[in-house]
Amino acid sequence: MISISRIVASIIPYIYAMYLPVQSIFLPGFNTRYLEMIALVIYFYAATATLLLFRGLLLPRWQAFFNLGASLAMPSLVLAQRDIVDDHAIGSWVVMGTAVVLTATAVRQRAKFALIGLAALLTILIVEYGQGAITTVGLAGALVFVMAGLAVSRGIARATRESEKFKEKEIETRSKIAELEAASRERQQQLSQVLGIAVPLLSAIRDSQGPLSDDLRQSAKLVEATLRDNLRGRDLLNRAMSNEIQRLRNLGVDVLILDEGGTQSLSAKEKDELLNRAVDSLQVVTQGRVTIRSPKGEDFRLTVVATIPGQAQPVLSLRL
Repeated sequence: MISISRIVASIIPYIYAMYLPVQSIFLPGFNTRYLEMIALVIYFYAATATLLLFRGLLLPRWQAFFNLGASLAMPSLVLAQRDIVDDHAIGSWVVMGTAVVLTATAVRQRAKFALIGLAALLTILIVEYGQGAITTVGLAGALVFVMAGLAVSRGIARATRESEKFKEKEIETRSKIAELEAASRERQQQLSQVLGIAVPLLSAIRDSQGPLSDDLRQSAKLVEATLRDNLRGRDLLNRAMSNEIQRLRNLGVDVLILDEGGTQSLSAKEKDELLNRAVDSLQVVTQGRVTIRSPKGEDFRLTVVATIPGQAQPVLSLRL
C-alpha cells in the first residue's frame, strides 16, 4: 500500500493558499489598509496551522473553533476595509482564502465546523452584495471547493474506519494463531511426557517373563487412561487439570474427560481460568468417579460431576 506524508500532500494547497493574497498586497496603499492586514495575519496563521501543523489527521478542536472564527472575521474585516477606502478591488483573496481554510478544516475531519463557516461566509456576502454575490464575488467557486473538501473528508473517514477494522481483525487473527500454537505446544509437551513414561513401561512389559505384577498393571492402566485423555480431552488439558487428574487417579478415582467443543470460543486466558476453577472444585474429591465435559451449544462451558457408588446425591455437580 502506497502512503504519502500529510505534509507532502499539503505543500501544493499551501502554496496556492499563500499565493492568493499576492495581487491584493501589491495594490497601491497596502501599508495603510490595517483591517486587511489583520485579516491577512489571521488567514496566514489559519492556513499554515490547518495545512501543516499538528500531528495526525484530526485537527484539534480549538483550532477548528479558531478557523470558524476566522471565517467570520476575515470577510468582515475586508468588507469594512473596502468601505473605508471605497475600493472593491482590494481583498479579492478573501472568498477563496476563507474557502481554503474551511476546506482544509473539513479534510482534517472537522466537517461540522467547515459547514458552519461556509454558512457564515455565504450569509456575510449575500447580506453585503445580495444574491448576485454567488456569481460575482467567487462564491460559486468557494462552494465547490468546500463541498469537495467535505466529500474528501467523508472518504477519508470511511477509509480510516475500514483500515482500523482490518487492523483489529489482523490483531485478533494473530492472537488466535498464537493461542493455537501455544495450546498445540502444550499438548505436544504433555504427550511427550506421557510417551516418555509409556515407552519404558511397554519395554518392561515386553521383557517381563511371567504374569504382570500389580505395579505394572496399575502403571499400564494409568498410562492408558492418560493417552485416552489426550485424545478425548484435547483443549481441557492444561497443566493444572492434568496434575489434578493424576492426583485423582493415584487415589483410585475413575476420571473421564470429554472435550465436545464447548470451550472453542474462549480465549486461552478465559479457558485457563475456567479449568482452574474446575480444579479448585475437585479438591474435595477423594474417591468414586469424576466426569468432566465441555458440551457444545449450551449456556455453560463446562460440567464437573463427582459421584460415589451407592450414594444417590453427587458429591460435586457444577456448571461453569
